[in-house]
Amino acid sequence: MKINCILQGNAKDTLKTIPNESIDMCITSPPYWALRDYGAKGQLGLEPNFSAYIENLCDVFDEVKRTLKKEGTCWVNLGDTYAGSQSTNSSVKCANQFNAHVKECYRKKAINSKVEGVQNKCLTLIPFRFALEMVNRGWILRNVIIWHKPNCMPSSVKDRFTVDFEYLFFFSKSKKYFFKQQREPHKDESIIRTSYGWNGHREPMSSYCGMNIEKMCHPDGRNKRCVWTVPTKGLRDAHFAVYPNKLIETPISAGCSEKGIVLDPFLGSGTTALVALKQNKRFLGIELNKSYIKIAKRRILSLLENGKSNI
Repeated sequence: MKINCILQGNAKDTLKTIPNESIDMCITSPPYWALRDYGAKGQLGLEPNFSAYIENLCDVFDEVKRTLKKEGTCWVNLGDTYAGSQSTNSSVKCANQFNAHVKECYRKKAINSKVEGVQNKCLTLIPFRFALEMVNRGWILRNVIIWHKPNCMPSSVKDRFTVDFEYLFFFSKSKKYFFKQQREPHKDESIIRTSYGWNGHREPMSSYCGMNIEKMCHPDGRNKRCVWTVPTKGLRDAHFAVYPNKLIETPISAGCSEKGIVLDPFLGSGTTALVALKQNKRFLGIELNKSYIKIAKRRILSLLENGKSNI
């Protein structure tokens, strides 16, 4: 099996060429349903209904599960969409893969202009349907992480709140799996509470509830929480959905040991590969769109030429 390479092809079919239990972790952001046309035959996301989308997507992760080691984990970034949220001529954005700049074009009729079983203006609950089906297929859902976007795109909507977050699902293949604990700075108020207690108690918390202050206030910080504030970051090349490096630095650090293999079956512009290499880990990417492979290879080559990786 080749490592540090990008395989061109359909995710499900290409995954079948990867040996059983050979991958340490998977992290990816698959195409969202009824949102964008990436201009590649056989792509996910343009199914006529969300049930077909969920089935196709989970079939891909069945193959991912087969390739993962028993201690492997799988992290999936997935956003939601509204039923009938767009006019019939402006629903599915299409990336023109032959230009250096992103262009917007639209299908004549929205895939989600009428969703069976869901009223217009209602969230289609794609992330929840996906998570439930993954659990039904044997995955263990360990966390639902909220990716808070402090610089989200403004919205002209006036009858609901502007959505400024997406989901990052953390699955494991087995009950025992590789996980390197991640820490973040203690909050000042937490340190004060630990020292003086809650509800006006003057004595240290350890003196009235038997807690160990040293364990509660670890010198390296507290156990990382599930709401991550990470600004979005655009890419000048022709690719719409690029998750920022910072978003996946923590999962790759937590889920893959040094020299381990990180799989991304929807590699896109190559962000997963870049972060894996920076952390002295290896990657294996799959991408259907040839133009995006060129973008990813260019970014990886630039990283290596600039000496930002020690491989």
